[in-house]
Amino acid sequence: MQLNSKLQLVIFFISMVMLTACGGGGDDSEPRPATPRVTPAVTPAVITSQTSQSLEGSWSTACQKSKGLDGYDEQDIFNFKGNTRTTTKFFYLPNTNCKHSEEVLREREVAGIELGKVVNPGTSTEHTKINITTTKVILAPMNSTLTALLNNTGHTSMQSIYNGYGLTDWDRYYWKDLSSIDAAKNSFKITKVVPDIFQISDIMDDGTTDKVLKLGVQGGNLDSDGRPISLAKKITAFMQNKTIEQPEQTQQNAGLIGEWYYPCRRAKGAKKYLQRKLLEFTGNNLKTLISFYPYSTNLVTGCFASSRLYRVYLEADIVLGKVINKGGANEHTEIGIKTTKAEISLEQLYYNNSAPVFNAANFYNTEVTNLYYGYGQTGWKSDAWKDISDVPNAITNLNIGTQVPDIFKISTVTTDEGDRKDLKMGDYKGRFDINGRAMSLEPEAAVRVKK
Repeated sequence: MQLNSKLQLVIFFISMVMLTACGGGGDDSEPRPATPRVTPAVTPAVITSQTSQSLEGSWSTACQKSKGLDGYDEQDIFNFKGNTRTTTKFFYLPNTNCKHSEEVLREREVAGIELGKVVNPGTSTEHTKINITTTKVILAPMNSTLTALLNNTGHTSMQSIYNGYGLTDWDRYYWKDLSSIDAAKNSFKITKVVPDIFQISDIMDDGTTDKVLKLGVQGGNLDSDGRPISLAKKITAFMQNKTIEQPEQTQQNAGLIGEWYYPCRRAKGAKKYLQRKLLEFTGNNLKTLISFYPYSTNLVTGCFASSRLYRVYLEADIVLGKVINKGGANEHTEIGIKTTKAEISLEQLYYNNSAPVFNAANFYNTEVTNLYYGYGQTGWKSDAWKDISDVPNAITNLNIGTQVPDIFKISTVTTDEGDRKDLKMGDYKGRFDINGRAMSLEPEAAVRVKK
């Protein structure tokens, strides 16, 4: 039994039932406030000097038919930092436009990179040689079908490189490391140097300059080193752009200033719990307090103070961007959110049950969809905040120090008790554009706290 299940079983003996996310999913009847970025049919005009600094950051591919997992769609995120490339591949049910609620499998590869010389400098075919050495590959099944496939020892890499490699204890939402398995090392070329080429260029699209990344043509002609000699004809990935601050946009005139609360619900960050969330916007900052409670399928439990398990406190810097579709039914505003601090506090009443779980929780024994757990830290105390802002896996899972693009919309809702203000952010279980920005609003709104 997994650690989180132990906690839930002890507390009320309830049944336990996530992009990185979970809770109320997207509704196709929700407005589609953003349009997917279409790869412009424009020849790149400016070639960027190829250095490790020019690669730094996150790059996203478009949603497309997967070449590695037949019958599914795929979207990849390349994250370059120093001499390391971390690639996260998301696989989805076909024809769902890579909607996060339809994710079936997740893969993460960590690789070292080494840059070589620039070829054809100053021309449209300018590119840089790069060697990529994968050192780690981990997989996590995200639905029951793929979990069963991975547990099927008869499904081998001759059918797909995404198989269980003889392991039979795959669990939904949990990572497994394949890096030391010989067959997997061969399939994913772990520890083998893979020669490639890349080009970074600037293109103009709808008045905005985008950086695009092209890699070498796979399966084409190679040089004597086994390196592609030509670039992919289609754009490989867009750099995920930050929100550009608009001088006329402030929290005050956008109507954000103040406190907003979400009622008791199952939501992002811990799929097997209920939560209440309070948002406080002040100046250019956002403070968030999330309280977690047991969840039961028989709906006996709720968000009661007497059953609160733990709390999460987050601080973030925010930047407001463009107003999109101003005056239209699907008007919304771009916002960038950079988390700078994350703390967790265990409630005293359930400390004896929670502390052993948090003290033992780490990257591999915690669900991928759970954002808030022990992160390998020990010494948890009751009613005492523990700062996890500097923990590597917390930095990755919570995007600490990285601006995340989002959207929001404030509406006036008329009720029997009078008018109220509702706030909706981007739907994290919906679809995202090439820049990582939500394309629809969440189905449930936060309500402004009246003073």
